[in-house]
Amino acid sequence: MELDHDSGHMEGRCLKGQFAGKALSSLSQDELLQLLNELRDSDPQGGILVEAYLDRRSQDWRGRRSGGEAREEPRQPRGRMTSKEAYDVLGLEEGAREEEIRAAHRRLMMKLHPDQGGSTYLASRINEAKEILVRHK
Repeated sequence: MELDHDSGHMEGRCLKGQFAGKALSSLSQDELLQLLNELRDSDPQGGILVEAYLDRRSQDWRGRRSGGEAREEPRQPRGRMTSKEAYDVLGLEEGAREEEIRAAHRRLMMKLHPDQGGSTYLASRINEAKEILVRHK
């Protein structure tokens, strides 16, 4: 999954499974929901990323399910983000100053906050990245 920090555009490519090699943007909403169901069992973190992609692409997708099935959306616990991951999330080089960290956080939140059509998952990761990096300054 890639995120363009300037535009907020997300794109990803399926690495395995029935949609291997396909870009997420080439999949229909029904195919994305099939992929999500597949990932929930085999790759929970990948499932969370597809949820974030769907949140950006179609805000009403949570009311639909492939094949009409209703299914809860479990959130798997994840480990704490590393400093390197935090820099990557904010699109910064290691050693960035606190002012740069805060500016990158603000810029991304303006594009990816749930109130702006983003997802709660992405917003929480951006907040976590800022918290980790500012705390270490």
